[in-house]
Amino acid sequence: MNDTTERTPLLIAGCGVSGRAAARLAARLDRPFALLDEQDTPSLREFASSLPKRPDALYFGFRAGAPLPRFDLTVLSPGFRAGNPVRKQLEAVSGRLASELEFALEACGKPFVGITGTNGKTTTTELTAELFRAAGVRACACGNNGYAMSDAAIDCLDGKLDLPVVEISSFQLEIMPVPHPAAAAVLNLASDHIDRHGSMEAYAAAKFKLLGDPAAVQVLNASIPDRLRLAPPGKRLYTFSAALPADFAVADGALAFRGRAVVPADKLALKGVHNLENALASLALLAAVRGEDAVFLPAVADALAKFESGPHRLERFLTANGVQYINDSKATNPHAVNAALEAVGGERRVVILLGGLDKAMDFSELDPELHRLKHAVVFGSCGPAIAEYLKSRAIPFTPCGTFPDAVKTAVSLAAPGDTVLLSPATASMDMFRDYRDRGDQFKALCGKFAATANSMEQTAK
Repeated sequence: MNDTTERTPLLIAGCGVSGRAAARLAARLDRPFALLDEQDTPSLREFASSLPKRPDALYFGFRAGAPLPRFDLTVLSPGFRAGNPVRKQLEAVSGRLASELEFALEACGKPFVGITGTNGKTTTTELTAELFRAAGVRACACGNNGYAMSDAAIDCLDGKLDLPVVEISSFQLEIMPVPHPAAAAVLNLASDHIDRHGSMEAYAAAKFKLLGDPAAVQVLNASIPDRLRLAPPGKRLYTFSAALPADFAVADGALAFRGRAVVPADKLALKGVHNLENALASLALLAAVRGEDAVFLPAVADALAKFESGPHRLERFLTANGVQYINDSKATNPHAVNAALEAVGGERRVVILLGGLDKAMDFSELDPELHRLKHAVVFGSCGPAIAEYLKSRAIPFTPCGTFPDAVKTAVSLAAPGDTVLLSPATASMDMFRDYRDRGDQFKALCGKFAATANSMEQTAK
């Protein structure tokens, strides 16, 4: 295998989760392709060698300015932001840039359901796929949830899958043309990724691109302001809300479609108002594709009641010394933190850990739920900005230089009846590989420090 080539029509730039999936799909399609990554590791070389069709060229350890041939299409990792020198070079040598998602959707040959929004995407995507399966459709959750759309496309091509339910981020949408889902939902909009998009309006525009095809059935949170509804009218619209009048709403204690009960809200394993809205959006998407009668199938109600979200989303993993410990590491913006605090409830009984990578977000969005905080422990690169905000709101806080110190401090501040909550309101990449790594470290440290505190208490007795 040569490391240079005169002409390869397809380049896959960035060999993380989505890039590797795109390479597997290119191999499945028997398309000539090359791989590019800024790293050059044994793992990358091993991956390239493991593909059923070998790449025509490898550009590992690539640096801006190194020679590149022209490519008809470059599948670009979202890690290459606008302004990145390598991205600028790829734009110059590529006939077209596409996201992994766009590349995979073009290849899969099946209708799909798209889901975007600031919060709740992963839970709603997984729940929607579960409801479709309950209704007899071979569906899977994929996209930005860790199972790449390219891998789902391979399953479609191999006859194993009929309906991808796709979690889609603003990063993916910003570089792709208007997609063509069978149905799509915008779950909510709140301050997030403003550092990337520049303004709330630009962020909303990226999200609403998913609803840009008038042929798609649109599913929309009724609470999204009109000024941010940046999509043309579709042929059909379903609204949902747990608090406002909507097609899918909460009525007489039950999730309901236009007043007709589907399942009692207290029967759901998912807790919190935000999860009620996630469930309502999933029902709306089911109605959009399978018909409104599918909403009332007994198997759908059963699947809805039993569904639980995965780890790192309001994960109640430990109770020790009368203190409840909750891992909500997936909460990477203030809107998600508010949902967590509302679900936990209480007054001045939450010791919260806040901090991480700054995305230029508006922390004043936390104002409605601050009454639940007993104390905040702040850490990470965004710690000083969060500390200034908390100080302006007269919320007690303690800054910590390391994450272990932050967790130890939080454990020491909690009394019986309190909750220690990791709901950081920011991204994780300043101190961790990702939100999963952050959540896993939090759980391990809580177990360690809570056990130590219990041992000290027993010794004192």
